[in-house]
Amino acid sequence: MNEYKKQAAHLIQQALDQLEITLSENEILSLLEIPKNEKMGDIAFPCFSFAKLLRKSPVQIAQTINEQITSNEFFSRISADGPYLNFTFNKSKLASDMLPEILNNKFTAERENQNERVMIEYSQPNTHKAFHVGHTRNVSLGDSLVRLYRWAGYEVIAANYIGDVGTHIAKCLWYYKKFHMGEEPKTHKGEFLGKLYEKANEMLDFSLMTKAPVIDVFTAVVKDKLPHPHEEKWSVLTVKHDDKDYQVVCGGTGVEKNNIVAFAPVGSRFAGREVQPTDKKGVSSEGVVLSEKELGIGTDKNKIYTFNPDTQLSIQVANALRADDFKDIDVVKEIQSRQNEVHQVLIDLEKQEPETYALWEKTKKWSLDEFYEIYDWLDAKFDHYFFESEVGDAGKDTVKKAYEDGILVKSEGAIGADLSQFKLPFFLLLKSNGTGLYSTKDIALAKVKFDQFKIDRSIYVVDDGQSLHFQQVFKTLELLGYKNASKCHHLAYAKVERPDGKMSSRKGNVILLSELRTLLMNKITTEFLSKYDGDWSEALIKDTAHKISVATIKYGMLNQDSRKNIVFDLDEWTARTGNTGPYLMYAFARTNSILKEVADSRNTTPEELLKQLTQFDGSEIKEESEFNLLRSLTQFPLEAQKAAEKFEPQILCIYLYGLSKDFSSFYSNCSVLHAKTPEQQLARLALVVATGKVLKQGLNLLGITTVEKM
Repeated sequence: MNEYKKQAAHLIQQALDQLEITLSENEILSLLEIPKNEKMGDIAFPCFSFAKLLRKSPVQIAQTINEQITSNEFFSRISADGPYLNFTFNKSKLASDMLPEILNNKFTAERENQNERVMIEYSQPNTHKAFHVGHTRNVSLGDSLVRLYRWAGYEVIAANYIGDVGTHIAKCLWYYKKFHMGEEPKTHKGEFLGKLYEKANEMLDFSLMTKAPVIDVFTAVVKDKLPHPHEEKWSVLTVKHDDKDYQVVCGGTGVEKNNIVAFAPVGSRFAGREVQPTDKKGVSSEGVVLSEKELGIGTDKNKIYTFNPDTQLSIQVANALRADDFKDIDVVKEIQSRQNEVHQVLIDLEKQEPETYALWEKTKKWSLDEFYEIYDWLDAKFDHYFFESEVGDAGKDTVKKAYEDGILVKSEGAIGADLSQFKLPFFLLLKSNGTGLYSTKDIALAKVKFDQFKIDRSIYVVDDGQSLHFQQVFKTLELLGYKNASKCHHLAYAKVERPDGKMSSRKGNVILLSELRTLLMNKITTEFLSKYDGDWSEALIKDTAHKISVATIKYGMLNQDSRKNIVFDLDEWTARTGNTGPYLMYAFARTNSILKEVADSRNTTPEELLKQLTQFDGSEIKEESEFNLLRSLTQFPLEAQKAAEKFEPQILCIYLYGLSKDFSSFYSNCSVLHAKTPEQQLARLALVVATGKVLKQGLNLLGITTVEKM
């Protein structure tokens, strides 16, 4: 394809020289397009940019250039069509030139070495959480990018960053120690931990214990209500709590004298902040009276919530509005007790207390073993695993040194990066109490990647919720002196949803990958492979079902705009027709079945017949559907390269689906088995086998392994 473009560029360059226009071959190549209407040709050269220089219309310029061009064996037609100069390939020559290159695997082989080392970090699951269908979007994108970049000539390090520390682990281990200590399931140990994490979240969900999940907010009586002297919309309340009167400026509605209200006095914490005395236009206010929305009871942010007149005074509002299952429990003390227990587990982990640390190591291995098995099933491979637990201390040291060097700054006692020059918010890297954050670890991890692995480019496959975070990470790395930080890229992707809404490990409404695997394997075995019972071995049926299952998942995840949410639909993704993984797998399998049918008709083997394909005659490629398929094949390297450069495997999906449709049209219109002559049959078979090779390589770059028959 490149040679044909170069030939067109050379002809155009010669013609432009006659018109005293100097353009290099590369400049001309950059202008060449593929016509939207295939009937116009295969390559188009737009003439708009010369109108001002030549003082002619683009239509006249196209005609003038065409008059200067001599005939060429590469093209059967060169014509001026409107403002474009169009080139139509010589079908016979294109077939004779290109098909052998595809058949000997040069056409689809890896591109020349780019002399650039790239690290692609993807998957990044958290231990002690279950692996669900949403995780497969990340794995599919990352695995495909690794394959595309290697094919494009880059040295690629596939990396995974495992989240093996954090509050979620403390919650899981707290629940395990409290209710399951010593228990060890025989299978699905990682999912078992995920279930414990879900149950721990339930027990720590204050809203399940009370209608008003707030602490240090008390029932209090309004003793008096007066108008504010300077603001007519406000009232000045005298609120009694614990035998003490408080003056509160209130902007809410629906509150009167003798009402019992929810009151957060000075010194208590509400909405993440300590309540402080404030001056409200000359009137001191010593607390907050809460609205329905602030209590979490309603949606009205202005209406003050009032209790029944017989409600006990000066008790925690959370206890006053306890759920029925907790009527006999002080829910405030209970939730605080549970939270303290979880916090203690977190402290024990940080201090590496022997019993808790040993339990963490043991259960972490349960998760990792499950992850490794899943990656093997999905055929996703990693060259290196990073762990969050390994970079925490290094991150703190890096931040402290950068602060000492004047690169980072302090704000309210915390250390971070001032990114205002990049129009980005302050990037917090170390809390005022010396505690590190996720950002601290990401800086440390990036430092390891650049310093130890000597990478030139770093790609992060992480959900779009982290977009701002990675903008800040990359700019901070620039401040720290990493020149290649400008080559860092965040491939952001949106969520995978159920038809009924978002999935969440915390909520426990995820579709577990183990469940999906079972559903897929059963569905595909029944609907695709049951006809082979008795003919195929059980192992072959199982292996084929596995490969089609992976194709279903990966193609379904990749054939989407990564910026948009995906609604997972099992029936739609497993359809045999349409834009699905199984359809493309079937298209490849059909190329094999055609080869076998022709071999049988010639009383030979497929292997022997493949050797004869080098003798095909390109002049036998004459039909429109033959040439449409041939033309589609020429686009493979361009589309694969584009998919890599734009970080969009969907580009390759779109191409492969189009190729499969062109192959289907060819198959319907041009019989191979019943070709008119042996020569025509051999030429058409060469086209079929070439299609199979391109489909196989294209699917491989998507992380999909083909099957010989379906």
